[in-house]
Amino acid sequence: MLLDTYGLVYRAFFALPSLTRKDGMPVNAAYGFTMMLNKLLAEERPTHVIAAFDKGMPAERVALFPAYKAHREAMPDPLRPQFALVREILAVYGIPILEQEGEEADDVIATLARQAEDAGATTVIVTGDLDLLQLVDERTTVVTTRRGISDVVRYDPAAVRERYGLKPSQLADYRGLKGDPSDNLPGIPGIGEKTASKLIAAAGSLDALLAQPALAGTEKLRTLIERYGEQAKICRDVSRIRRDLKVGVDWERAWYTPPSNDALYRLYAEMQFTSLLNKLDPPSDMPLFDRAPRPKGEYRSFVAAVDPPEFVRLAQAITQLAGCERVMLTLDGDGLGMTDRAGSGLAFARSALAQRDVRAACEALWKHPRLAFYDAKRAMHALRDLGFAWRVAGDDAMLAAHLLDPSLTFSSLAQATLQYLQIDPGEDPAAQADAAMQLLDYTRPVLAERDQIRLYEEIEVPLATILGRMEEAGIAVDTGELRSLAGELDASIATLQQRIYDFAGETFNIGSPQQLGHVLFERLQIPGGKKNKTGWATGVEVLQALAAEYPICRLVLDWREVTKLKNTYVEVIPQLVDPRDGRLHTVFNQAATATGRLSSTNPNLQNIPVRGDLGRRIRKAFVAADGAHVLLAADYSQIELRLLAHLSGDAAMRAAFEAGQDIHDFTARQLFALNEAQTATAEQRRMAKIVNFGLLYGMSDFGLAQRLETDRSRAREITAAYFARFPSVRAYLERTLEEGRERGYVTTIMGRRRYVPALRSDVYLVRSSAEREAVNAPLQGSAADLMKLAMVRIARRIDVEHCEATMLLQIHDELIFDVRRDALADVAPMVRSEMEGAMQLSVPLVVTLKSGRDWYDVQPYHG
Repeated sequence: MLLDTYGLVYRAFFALPSLTRKDGMPVNAAYGFTMMLNKLLAEERPTHVIAAFDKGMPAERVALFPAYKAHREAMPDPLRPQFALVREILAVYGIPILEQEGEEADDVIATLARQAEDAGATTVIVTGDLDLLQLVDERTTVVTTRRGISDVVRYDPAAVRERYGLKPSQLADYRGLKGDPSDNLPGIPGIGEKTASKLIAAAGSLDALLAQPALAGTEKLRTLIERYGEQAKICRDVSRIRRDLKVGVDWERAWYTPPSNDALYRLYAEMQFTSLLNKLDPPSDMPLFDRAPRPKGEYRSFVAAVDPPEFVRLAQAITQLAGCERVMLTLDGDGLGMTDRAGSGLAFARSALAQRDVRAACEALWKHPRLAFYDAKRAMHALRDLGFAWRVAGDDAMLAAHLLDPSLTFSSLAQATLQYLQIDPGEDPAAQADAAMQLLDYTRPVLAERDQIRLYEEIEVPLATILGRMEEAGIAVDTGELRSLAGELDASIATLQQRIYDFAGETFNIGSPQQLGHVLFERLQIPGGKKNKTGWATGVEVLQALAAEYPICRLVLDWREVTKLKNTYVEVIPQLVDPRDGRLHTVFNQAATATGRLSSTNPNLQNIPVRGDLGRRIRKAFVAADGAHVLLAADYSQIELRLLAHLSGDAAMRAAFEAGQDIHDFTARQLFALNEAQTATAEQRRMAKIVNFGLLYGMSDFGLAQRLETDRSRAREITAAYFARFPSVRAYLERTLEEGRERGYVTTIMGRRRYVPALRSDVYLVRSSAEREAVNAPLQGSAADLMKLAMVRIARRIDVEHCEATMLLQIHDELIFDVRRDALADVAPMVRSEMEGAMQLSVPLVVTLKSGRDWYDVQPYHG
């Protein structure tokens, strides 16, 4: 495994928020690099590892093109000292560093990969730079970082061809044509990525294209190639990675042996990587005070209490707390912790609640208006088992911590206190309560300073209880329907399997990539097969490219899809149904996404298929409680586009929503300049829909061209026409990016922040990814804020008015309720009213209602 170290450290720096040690040394890049390194070592399990560093600019590249990389910004000051830390980290991991004076890491890596290949080894190159894809072949793969520090993409020859339509050896020619802004290479003006790919694929090479410009196909392109051909050659030559450096390496020294627990502990302690440190055991010769400090205070523990007098004292202490202004309650296993202020704490075991006086004191405390928790939903679930009713928390320190840094979930108290207070709460429930109170004392003023108190108090805190009640309610499942569907899927699988066998002329394990590859590319001799480390590549990217011409490939893809439906949903869901009530109880994660959207796990009900009839049929198994009840589905209509109209202030878009027009039809009319007598075609509406939603996700001209199945210049024309018709939208998007660069974050309507420090990155791919996140986050996050606020309002109405309705699921822009049939006429308009009135926007919010016995057969409800 060869590490492009500079690129990975830069990636980590811009992916993580600012982190510093107690001495003020910034460590976010070093910490992120360590996290990446640990993940790579665990997943790749390399025999040898080498870290390559840049050490100067190759003289021959500068001679060819003096402006090479000349426009790059200076290294950020907080990053500069962290490379020394990274070298220390590599030393502890026993990973040798290889660098050569006046050479770039790319050329060092290329030379090492060639040497490894000559020795019969396979190589994985880890980088943030797509230039290294030139090196991909049957023995060398490239793993590139895509988002953050954990999302990676693996490139073998088939994946390179899938992305570029070219062989890896053609990528330098491709780069010569299109240029590379990140390296200041101009290429040929007017030729973008798609055109460059087509030209190189058609001509075979840049030299062949320059020798015969007519191969370009159009007069315009021929003229550009003749005019800028020499410039393209220079850009190509500068882009070529050298594989012939005189690099000597001691491969035995590069053999990777994992560092010991003690070595890692000392490293993490020095770096103050507390979250990593606490996963290790302290060395016997290293005093415990080198760990993160524990909170110190006046703690009283009744955990071991067995005598009645002890329980009397405990009850008195809890009663005294009930009279205080604010009380923190934490749970960890069997222990409960309580405190009313930092520096103190009370601890006792759950079993103490069986004592009458203790129980009565806790029930009185349960009514305290400012009873605070760490992870209120989890705590209340545990206390529900002990007979305590659901209630709204006074505070939730976990949610406060997450709002301050939405990139982290803070599922444990230790993660939050180590992040913000640099203390380890330890195992004592009293100290844990103290640490949680200190955390709350820290986070609330910061939330107020950031104008996020309303978001916290009016949405996130009350929502925790609502989600807990939804989890407890669950949704009824008709397992008989799933059994019936399983039978249909079995029949479909059998039919597909037999057709595949008929094409193959033999039976084999279709699910085995080795056997499938043998049949397709050896026995049937289908061209286009590619081998990887384990044999023939048979991924979707390979089979999809062959499916149109070779029916067996399409059948294999269909077989995989139907098999996945059966194995992932139809067979699994019945196993997750609680046998006590016949209902499925998912878990809603309130602090799992950076945008504020909820996620669902165990199982993920937000991922139930919506495409394909067999996939949608799974929803038929989700049913109302009984014959006296129905499901009510309430869905926000085009919410993110309505938010775009509101936030941008675009008059034309607002007018369309005010008039109740189909926004995609309206956009098509604007894009294609249709008059009132003309009707937008289905194709024009499809294109308008792609453009509308493409903007929400920061889609580039290149991405839009792919979705529209057109060339990049046409996509650019359509984008220009769109912004000409909706000029305020362009201004809003540009303003969002500018504010994001300036502040380091973007915000939702309710003030939720999404940190995007990579907007300032000088790495093009990193920066462009951050720009897409920055454009989308205010819209997706505002939609999440709106939905959460609506849930709080509806839950309050249901409780106050004693409605015969239960909120069951939240699926992105949709809410699912179980409603008594004879109460539907009252509940449905209430739900619509609360959802449409949750926020006052400059465009109307529209909610569509559907009702039915099951989730699949719900029909429009107009009552």
